[in-house]
Amino acid sequence: MRRIGGIAVAVLLAVTGCSGSTGSEPANTTGTRTVKFSITEGKRTAGPEEVAVRTGENVALEVTSDRADELHVHGYDKAAQLSPGVPGTVAFTANIDGIFEVELHKSGAAVTRLRVGG
Repeated sequence: MRRIGGIAVAVLLAVTGCSGSTGSEPANTTGTRTVKFSITEGKRTAGPEEVAVRTGENVALEVTSDRADELHVHGYDKAAQLSPGVPGTVAFTANIDGIFEVELHKSGAAVTRLRVGG
């Protein structure tokens, strides 16, 4: 009986050791990759210039702006209204390959580029 328990522990350790995480990204328990951005006075002050995701990956772009605006993901026609200081999120499955601009409509501020493929 003790041997079976030892095997179970060894299998459990092997499985958790092979979780697929490279250590470069935080573990994601929701199945959605969330990328956060901040916009101040019409300029990106936090968040990457480009977000690369695989085709079929779930992605959420969370933006906090100091002004009311509309977050828009071109090519996907996804949008969210933003209130000053309150995070707004656009979440979707990235199922169209290409490079897409993400911007704020009123100010024209570039948030990021979304690169989908692979």
